[in-house]
Amino acid sequence: MKSKLIYASMAVLLLMGFSSCDKQQAKQDAKVVTDAEATETPAKDIFFYSNKHRAEKYKPTEEKIGFSSQVQSINTDEFKDNTHIKEVWIAPQIKHIANYAFAGCTSLEKVHFQGDMPVINDEAFQGCTALKNLRVDVYTIGLNAFQGCTSLETARFGEHIYWIREGAFGGCRNLKSVLMAITMNKLEDGAFDGCTSIEEFSVPNDFKNRMFGLIPSAPKWKKVYLLSTEFYPMPKNCTPNKGCTLYVPDAFLAKFKEDGDWMQFGSIEPLSKSNYFTAEGFLK
Repeated sequence: MKSKLIYASMAVLLLMGFSSCDKQQAKQDAKVVTDAEATETPAKDIFFYSNKHRAEKYKPTEEKIGFSSQVQSINTDEFKDNTHIKEVWIAPQIKHIANYAFAGCTSLEKVHFQGDMPVINDEAFQGCTALKNLRVDVYTIGLNAFQGCTSLETARFGEHIYWIREGAFGGCRNLKSVLMAITMNKLEDGAFDGCTSIEEFSVPNDFKNRMFGLIPSAPKWKKVYLLSTEFYPMPKNCTPNKGCTLYVPDAFLAKFKEDGDWMQFGSIEPLSKSNYFTAEGFLK
């Protein structure tokens, strides 16, 4: 009798165990479905553009767009002259923005780069007249990439910035702040043509004898950051005003302060006191 009771109890426990496992598996399956749906269903009011939309040549009328995980790049002319888009999230897997991709998107106010970006190609954001701020860890910015972005006020690049091409910010007349990393290597003439409002900018290590001549707003300068591995004489094309502060690497502070030419700046401060750069000139 005892053995029968034991076997019966074991059977009940096993059934309960299987039932519990089934419920747990069902929950896991439900979670998988939910997660899968989450990648396809727009979060809140963001529309996610996919390869299917691309194949169907769908032209978004939504104001806020992101990209599904299958989209690896943004093609030539893909959103050109779309006046509906106001905000874009560039997903981390996207590593290339082709020519004219967002050119003429006159309602585009914000672009969120969620990962590093090797290439923003020629004319990619040309004529995006509502775009106000640019913050991107980009390697190369192509010809006329942001030309005519007349509302743009700040352009800040991460530690991978390498090459900014001619006309990249041409005609950005309200651009006030341009911050580049010490590793910047190639800056073409005309990159900032028509940028007559620049008040704050950094001078990467390799451009100490050229950079000042490329910033056409000397009377408006307020803050200049020298990112240098050495002390050097002030270039002839540098015409500071007394209202401008020069930030220099901490190790060379005394030398810059002793130099009569550099003292034409209103004051000279160590980079470590700036909001953006370390004592050695690297991005904080």
